[in-house]
Formats: sequence, C-alpha cells, structure tokens
Amino acid sequence: MAIRLIVAAVAVSGGLAGPSIAAEPLVTGVAVYDIGLAPIKEGGISSVTGTMTARLEQDCDAYVTEASLDAEIVGPDGTTLPLSVVSSHRETHDSLDFDMATRLADVVVDAARGVATRGAGGVSVAIEEPAKEIVNLDGSPLFPVAMLEASIAAAKAGETFREFRAFDGTGKGSEVWTVSVLITPAGKAADEDEALFAAGLGFGDMARWRMALSYFPPGATGEQTPAFSTSMIVYENGFAQAAVYDLGQFAMSLTLTEFQPVPPKPCP
Repeated sequence: MAIRLIVAAVAVSGGLAGPSIAAEPLVTGVAVYDIGLAPIKEGGISSVTGTMTARLEQDCDAYVTEASLDAEIVGPDGTTLPLSVVSSHRETHDSLDFDMATRLADVVVDAARGVATRGAGGVSVAIEEPAKEIVNLDGSPLFPVAMLEASIAAAKAGETFREFRAFDGTGKGSEVWTVSVLITPAGKAADEDEALFAAGLGFGDMARWRMALSYFPPGATGEQTPAFSTSMIVYENGFAQAAVYDLGQFAMSLTLTEFQPVPPKPCP
C-alpha cells in the first residue's frame, strides 16, 4: 500500500496552488527532482536512486499536472526493484480527470483512469479503468490543487493545522483520504543554494511555510499512524523546492535539480 501512495503527493511536489489564493503569479513549469534515501528512516533499504519529472501547466481555468517517477530500490541483500509511477491530472473547480499507474518490478500496484465531477449532491466518479463503474463519494472531498490552495490560505491566515478529505484517483479511483496538514512558518531559506534558486526565479522574498501532510486511509478512526506522509517547504505561490516522502517502510527525499517556467495559457 505504501508504494502506491507516492501518487497521492506527486502533484504537491510540482508546486501547485490555486488562482484565488496566490498573491503572486502561479509558478507553472517543468520540475526535475533527484530521488534518494532519506536518512530519517532507512528501514533496511540500502539505497534509493532515480528521478521524478513533474509538469504543471495552467490551461485557461484548468490545471494540468503530469508526473513521471522512475527509481530503483536496493535491499540489504543487493536485490534491486524498479519503481515506476506515472500520473496525469486535469483539474478545474468542478472536475478532475485522472490517469495513473504505479508499478513495482513487474507488478501493477495501483492503476486508475476516470473523471470525477462535483455536483450539488457531492462528487461522482466515472471510472474507466480498472473496470467501468460509477462511484459516488461521501461528502465533498477536495481535488489536489484545491487542497493545496486551501492549505496556503490557512497558512496565510496564521493557522497551524487543517484537516481535509481529499480525492486524487488513487485506490483504483474510488478512495477518499483524510489528510492532516501541520503548518509552521519557515522564515528565510537556510540553505544558500535554495535561497539563490528561489531568488533567481523571482520569489526569494515570498512568505514560505513548512507543511507536513499525513494521509490516512478511508475508514481510519481514532489515533492511527498515517499510511503515508510528506514534508516540504511551500512558498506563497505554491512552489515546493524539495520534499521527503515517508512511506512507512522507508523514506525518500526529492531534491529539485532543474526548473523551467512555462507561461499559463490564457482563456480565449
């Protein structure tokens, strides 16, 4: 389960935010990350190496996110397992098109394709794969961009904790996750390379926060250990330069190595 949950935070690493929140123009573009084994939790894993490319574009009133992660997990006995995560989302206020697949070695751990539509009665999901069906989600869960939008709004308001119900298409297109977000001010960049990178992109003086997101599976009650968590520094415009994914069994670090801005596509 932990491996497939990488998809749940891929969009966050691309640096997403919503237009009604960002005080500065949204950062849309292509980001490339190096993947490594985070020292906070090695879990018997010898090494993790690879790359992730995340592309975020604004197409009129929609946000389009495409992400591809390729990594190799090496166990203590030298056994190597390839990990591949590919995801695509197109999100508007009322809809989410999703297409994603997670593979560990030759095993498809999770795959789903469909469209979620928000209406007066909640969210309805028309799943195309792995099997055609219609799923009605309880309540009104947030889509990925909207959830980060709400997190940034909470941070700007001085809040330190928020909890959301979120849907991104993981769990074969039918699961709603409870996501808790712990927010703390991050101040100025402590790392010189990070500060120079942000300054070069024109937002070195923006407000920034450390956000720790914990994902709890459907039906979770009481005090439980999250199935997956991620921690990152998020700028006011939604840009995230680095992240740590805690998968329970081990943790991966993502370090930004390249970012190429892509200008938004205006509405006709």
